[in-house]
Amino acid sequence: MLLMNPHTPWSERFLWYEAHLIAPGVDTYGASLVGIPVLNIAFNHQLGWTHTVNTHDGWDAYQLRLADDGYWFEHQVRPFEVRTVTLAVKQADGTLKRQPFTIRHSVHGPVVVEMENGAIALRVVGLKEPRVLEQWWDMGQARSLNEFEAALQALQLPMFTVLYADRQGHILHLFNGQVPIRDRGDFDDWQEVLRGDTAVTLWEDYHPYSDLPRVLDPPTGWLQNANDPPWSTTLPPVLDPDDYPDYMAPHGWMSLRSQRSTQLLSEDEDISFEELVRGKHDTTMLLADRLLDQLVPAARQSGVELAQSAAQVLAQWDRQATADSRGAVLFAFWIQEVDLDHLFAIPWDETAPLTTPDRLEDVPRAVAALEAAAAQVQTTYGSLDVSWGEVFRLRSDMVDLPASGGPSHLGIFRNLWFTPEDDGTFTAAGGDSFTAVVEFSDPVRAEALLIYGNASQAQAPPQQEQWPLAAQQRLRPVWLNRSAIEAHTVVRESLSSHGSSSIRRDKGFER
Repeated sequence: MLLMNPHTPWSERFLWYEAHLIAPGVDTYGASLVGIPVLNIAFNHQLGWTHTVNTHDGWDAYQLRLADDGYWFEHQVRPFEVRTVTLAVKQADGTLKRQPFTIRHSVHGPVVVEMENGAIALRVVGLKEPRVLEQWWDMGQARSLNEFEAALQALQLPMFTVLYADRQGHILHLFNGQVPIRDRGDFDDWQEVLRGDTAVTLWEDYHPYSDLPRVLDPPTGWLQNANDPPWSTTLPPVLDPDDYPDYMAPHGWMSLRSQRSTQLLSEDEDISFEELVRGKHDTTMLLADRLLDQLVPAARQSGVELAQSAAQVLAQWDRQATADSRGAVLFAFWIQEVDLDHLFAIPWDETAPLTTPDRLEDVPRAVAALEAAAAQVQTTYGSLDVSWGEVFRLRSDMVDLPASGGPSHLGIFRNLWFTPEDDGTFTAAGGDSFTAVVEFSDPVRAEALLIYGNASQAQAPPQQEQWPLAAQQRLRPVWLNRSAIEAHTVVRESLSSHGSSSIRRDKGFER
């Protein structure tokens, strides 16, 4: 089984669209970011994959020392490579204004910042590898693990973790990307602006596929990644960071959301399709599990009536972020009052990856923060136990519904991001976008959801029917065979080679 669950803003270049491509020799279902003409995450009847953003360092900024009309490099002044291009800039009235733009290149790459006494040049992987769309297409056309990895080995995709599953029972995690071969340093060393006057910091080549962290069919039977380094993709770990260059990926942390993901997988040895769907919607606040057993008694003993009332609400709370959970709002507001960088007394420990970080570092300060959060919640909402769904909402032009789920820093697996409104409520603006759960049975079984719908044009079929499913923490069935597709067809559009088209609205259920 495979869970596809990218988290992006619900706007602009981060919007997803859902598609099913059927043609001779092609039958692939998935989603892409708008503007990309191939599927980015997808499955066919044999296999599928998804991506997460990995801890990949594929660019460096270089500080240049300027001299005359050039820059210092290896004890001599080099001239910039200079070229001028013409940009067509759209004006307010819709016309295009042509504007010249001068680009200066050093040996590191283009100059992106110019200062009085220097400049910053940028070096980025992938600028000479133009076949990423072809690679995604080949991944969707693969019918076996060998064919899929053959597509991956082209290394045209400059970053992103790959998580894979297939009908034969194989599961794969790949820390994918074009990783520069560096001659020194750890991951943190390469996060600074580098000296640009020496070749010591200048990289040229990438690590081959065989060098990248990769896990195939681990003994645990599961893999997960929530944008973390690759070392905790399954526990007990299979990968040893010492087997890789120190700059490959950072060490020393595992996010709370990743810990919750791991708990859900490791605590059940036989997960059904339905259980995986339920787990995908899990709203447990793992951060609360770590801290409330210490915070609540301390607040009760504080002698401050408001803090004691807050402690009572938190003690009765189910530690979930479902729409009807009471106490979740108070806890989330408390987190806004504390310093997360100095919250824990016990930091994350790789020998106890699922129980750390833990314990409050400064209990009196934490209780004072709870009092401040309680005052804010009481003033804004009139009650300390206001429900999560009253405050955190799913909204569009057509709907206004209570939300379940929240930000990942709270340790919630069902990830939603919110923006504040003037009335004190918050509107979801990102997080779960396209979600699909796939079981490679015979036939393939899949459920999916694209929260905001698959079109934004006014003439498109109604899209709002997916919002209630999101509010109910449900997915919808994916229709994969022709009879099911035709039974649910709403609009059929035929395109001709002459550029004309015809549209016919059929009876059926709205997608």
